[in-house]
Amino acid sequence: MKKDTTKSLFLFWLCAVLLYFIANLQKVVMPGAIFNELQEHFSATAGSVTGIGAIFMYTYAISQLVVGLLVDRFSGARVMAWGGLVLCGGSLLSAVAPSLWLLYVARFMVGFGAASIYLSITKETSRIYPNSFAMMLGFVMVGGYLGGVMGNAPFIAGVQMMGWQQALLLVGGIATLIYLAYAGLKCTLPMPEVVQTAKFDYHRFFEVLKVRQNIHILVCGGFPFGLYFAIQSIFGKKFLEDYSGMNPESAGWVLTVLMVIGAVNSLLAPALSKMLKNRRRPLMLFSGVGTAAAFLLIVGCLLSGVHSPWLISGAFILLAFAGNISPVIVALVRESNHNDIWGVMLSVYAFLAYIVTAVIGHSTGWIMELFPPQVVDGVHIYGNDSYLAAFAVLLVIALFAAYSGFRLKESNGKDISNEIK
Repeated sequence: MKKDTTKSLFLFWLCAVLLYFIANLQKVVMPGAIFNELQEHFSATAGSVTGIGAIFMYTYAISQLVVGLLVDRFSGARVMAWGGLVLCGGSLLSAVAPSLWLLYVARFMVGFGAASIYLSITKETSRIYPNSFAMMLGFVMVGGYLGGVMGNAPFIAGVQMMGWQQALLLVGGIATLIYLAYAGLKCTLPMPEVVQTAKFDYHRFFEVLKVRQNIHILVCGGFPFGLYFAIQSIFGKKFLEDYSGMNPESAGWVLTVLMVIGAVNSLLAPALSKMLKNRRRPLMLFSGVGTAAAFLLIVGCLLSGVHSPWLISGAFILLAFAGNISPVIVALVRESNHNDIWGVMLSVYAFLAYIVTAVIGHSTGWIMELFPPQVVDGVHIYGNDSYLAAFAVLLVIALFAAYSGFRLKESNGKDISNEIK
């Protein structure tokens, strides 16, 4: 490969990583970072505001299945070119939408565009850096988590300085510049051929659900992440403000710490698994049981009337560690399925994780509305009853994840696809 081509490919890949950074930032900024601002600006209920986050997550989840098939056929570079354009358009519309329903349209666009980035960049990283795929994919993951970090406390600080619409417009403008650089480099580089043999066969998605091990992986792996990410991106900041009395900046820093933990844990979890002789089950059990323990602590605080921000933040931190073990989950998926189907199973896992986030995030808002909130300067403040009802539901879901962890079969880092049913 020529030196000039190598440099261009690196810049092309770097632009893709930056788009992934933007996609992850967009996952958490709305409504989580600006819940009160959106509620006041649109005079909306909690259900309507959480719906903004939910429509993003629904779109992101469902699109995973479609994008997986598109990437296999057309390549990640082509899919990301169209998806990135939609992401930028939705980002800009999010900042200027004059009504709630247009904001929903904008978040639908952002969700679809963001969904195209991860699978596409994974495919392109494999193509551009086949001999150092794992290491370069690690940099991709760090870039994504940094986007989530930037979408919490730093973004909230920007909102305090310039207003939420101006902050979103700045993000959309930066995303557009990155996309233009990506598109320009794409036009100068040779693209992979279209794989005509890659068919759009949705029956393969149902094949993975026939395996009992896969069901337990989906529940024990997908539920904790979905529950964690609903807290991270939709209503965690609101809960910290309403129940623990934190100011927006302090609550934003708590969520920033959770995102940093997610980044660290993406390296820590596989390292621990390797230290345990490639055992996956102990980490999966920790994911399910740790998530249930975190929600049990929160429910206990709500029942006893303890408003300590330290206890609640501690529960959130435990939830972040338990909900972010995706490298171990991916390893177990690969070891539990045949080579021609494990990628499909991974798409189903990603779909489930974000569907859980969407359903939990949206339904929590409606559960909270069952108990009348106080209205202070146009902002709805929800009480103990609202949050107790919501977190009790989350605890029950977490218990299902814990149960599935005990039902998993250990792989010890080996292919067990012929040993499970």
